[in-house]
Amino acid sequence: MTELLKGGPVAEAINEKLASAVRELNAQNRYPALAILRVGEKPDDIAYERGAVKRCEKIGVRIKQVTLSSDCTERELINTIENLNRDAAVHGVLLFRPLPRGINDTIVRNALSPEKDIDGITDASLAGVFTGNSTGFAPCTAQACMEIIDIITVSPVRAEGWW
Repeated sequence: MTELLKGGPVAEAINEKLASAVRELNAQNRYPALAILRVGEKPDDIAYERGAVKRCEKIGVRIKQVTLSSDCTERELINTIENLNRDAAVHGVLLFRPLPRGINDTIVRNALSPEKDIDGITDASLAGVFTGNSTGFAPCTAQACMEIIDIITVSPVRAEGWW
C-alpha cells in the first residue's frame, strides 16, 4: 500500500531536533553560526538564501551573509573563503554555486575548509563520505533524505498519522 508522506511534519521534526541541539550549545555559551557566501545577484540564489536565513533564524543559528559582485576575481573569492575558514565565530559555510564564468569551481570549492563545508562540496568532504571517515560533511540533499528516513522509521509522530 502506498502512503503519502507530508513534508510539513517532517520539516517540523527536523527543526525541533536542530533547535534543541542549538539550545544545548547556547547553554554552554556556544553559538552556532552559518556564513552564506553568494557571488552575484541571481534571483534563484537570493530566494534560496532568504529561505536558508529564515530556517536558521527559526532554529537559533546565527547568520553571516557575504555577497561578492558577479565580477569579482577568483582571488577575491578565495580570500573571502580563507577569511571565513579562519573566523572562529563561523562554524559552517554555504557557498552558492555555480560560480560565474572565469572562476575555477574546483580551486574555489577546495579552498573551503572541509570542517566548515556544510554542503559537502569539497573533495575532502566527498572522500570522507566514501571512506567512512569524519572529514567534512555529506552533501546536504543526501543527508536530508537520510534524516527523513530516520524520522519516519523511528519517530513516535509516525503513529500519529502525519504520513
